[in-house]
Amino acid sequence: MMSNLLDNRYRVTSVLGSGGFGETYLAEDTKVPSNRRCVIKQLKPVADNPQMYELLQQRFHREAAVLETLGEESRYIPKLYANFTENGLFYLVQEWIDGFTLTQSIERDGIWNEDAVRQLMISILQTLIYVHDRGIIHRDIKPDNIIESIHSCLIG
Repeated sequence: MMSNLLDNRYRVTSVLGSGGFGETYLAEDTKVPSNRRCVIKQLKPVADNPQMYELLQQRFHREAAVLETLGEESRYIPKLYANFTENGLFYLVQEWIDGFTLTQSIERDGIWNEDAVRQLMISILQTLIYVHDRGIIHRDIKPDNIIESIHSCLIG
């Protein structure tokens, strides 16, 4: 695990997940008095070509702008706190939502009844309609990206 601060600000405390396109970390923001927890998504560009890297960087900044808007306008989408590039890798810093992922919830509680599934689907679909109405497609809907918080389900 990293021992340094990312962007001279974020202290990684644990790895939340890892995949082909990058890793996700739980971190603390050392530049605010509360050391608020946040999620850092590290995206690894998959191109060695400088022109492709430039294209990926432009796309990354566009997606960060979209995430910022969505997170500000909807309480069901984590807020974007920052985005930056460091050592050729792209990073998104988002709000930490305390709760269980859908995967964890099912592992903990077992199979859900029909009413619970219906409520979950209504919550998720309302958020997806909101995103879709803005011309955006969420390409990574999966149980690990759905967080059941105290009041509702959020999509990360």
